[in-house]
Amino acid sequence: MSSSLMRTVASYCMALALLAGAATLRADVAPEAVKFKDGDHVCFIGDSITHGGGFGYHSQIALFYATRFPQMHIGYWNCGISGDSAAGAVKRYAWDIAPHKPTVATIMLGMNDVSRGLYAKGTSGAKVEAQRQGAIENHVAKMAELAELLAKDGAKIIFITPSIYDQTGTQQTENLFGVNFALGICGYEARKLASKYNAGVADFHLLLSRLNAEGQAKDPNYTIIGADRVHPGPPGHLVMAYALLKAQGLGCCVSRVEINAVKKEIAKQENCSVGNLQCKDGAITFDCLEKALPFPVESGTRPALDLVPFTEDLNQELLKVGGLEAGNYELLIDGQSILKRSAAEFAQGVNLALVAETPQYKQALQVLADLKTRADIYSSKLRTFAAIRLFFLSKLTDRSPEAEKKALEEGLEKSKKTKFTYGIMQIENYMKYAPDEAKFQKTADDLLAKAYSENQPKNHRYELKRVP
Repeated sequence: MSSSLMRTVASYCMALALLAGAATLRADVAPEAVKFKDGDHVCFIGDSITHGGGFGYHSQIALFYATRFPQMHIGYWNCGISGDSAAGAVKRYAWDIAPHKPTVATIMLGMNDVSRGLYAKGTSGAKVEAQRQGAIENHVAKMAELAELLAKDGAKIIFITPSIYDQTGTQQTENLFGVNFALGICGYEARKLASKYNAGVADFHLLLSRLNAEGQAKDPNYTIIGADRVHPGPPGHLVMAYALLKAQGLGCCVSRVEINAVKKEIAKQENCSVGNLQCKDGAITFDCLEKALPFPVESGTRPALDLVPFTEDLNQELLKVGGLEAGNYELLIDGQSILKRSAAEFAQGVNLALVAETPQYKQALQVLADLKTRADIYSSKLRTFAAIRLFFLSKLTDRSPEAEKKALEEGLEKSKKTKFTYGIMQIENYMKYAPDEAKFQKTADDLLAKAYSENQPKNHRYELKRVP
């Protein structure tokens, strides 16, 4: 390993150690201009962690903006391809990314760039070290090239440090120890590129490394990554979304309502309009039109709430009522019972953002359903089409339908012989569904439009009454 690379690894390890010992998460705040705004076209560029991931980090981010800023109409495109690298993203830029006319682009690449096979057991020596360093240097050069293409087209950039490779877990999958250090170097270089291009940075790598280390200190079998050591599960994706949203400097307030029951007045209203307050017969009623919806958290991603302060930092729908007589109170919204709390709890403030019974939360679930269906169309269909074009069809000199069909059939046969199930799935998917690509794209576009019609806040009638 070269002395310069050793210094970089040492810097990375020191940063990880400092972060692991930190009491609270400190997010890097990206330049103000990198916050998404109304009318933006946002492209999420990446590999399989962006391509798939179920309702992945970028879909969670789209959901956050749709619920928090319902007045905005933002276009989002999954531009991830499984198995891709920075070099591949440069190669496909003209036909796969540029047509979306991105005003903002996030870039998370590196997992494939570092050539993980170079870290297999038994690989060592000067030649291997040179190949490892060469892979990283090529990654950095292609990342710069990709950034140049985006900057030339006027897109603002957010560099995302790569998610981690779990080289300390007990998974049965072969441990390619050293890959995560290489990814840490990719993250270090991404920060340098961000400085050059006045771009934002969202640090997934250090945060996931810290959380994984903390979990494994308590339980050696813990992992925030999946069994393959590469792909984060749903909680990991929400953690990554949290990191990017915090890097954008976004706040916690869905809405905040404070009422003084003694003075019978509205003490505070934030991101909402409160009116028609009435305090009589021991009950308090008022109308509230919020300017946002709570962020809905699915059961599969809920463990992330124990890893990062997502609710505290990004999802506060606070109702605070002071001056109530001691006792228990029931909250109703639009005549429906929502919850029961004591006067002391209401005085402290009740966060409604995670209360699934509220009409606001149920409305947010409709938005989630739209975006989840849209995300599945991209990951299972549209991005698979792009992958086949990049890895198979772009290599052909003859792009006639007959030549493409022959190449696909040969690729399918080869994948079957080598028992490459993912390759079989991709090619069969393309051959079956690609003729209807325009229909899939229209459905995806319609679902985003539907989400933007269903995310509009509604006025609700609140009632707080004392109960036995």
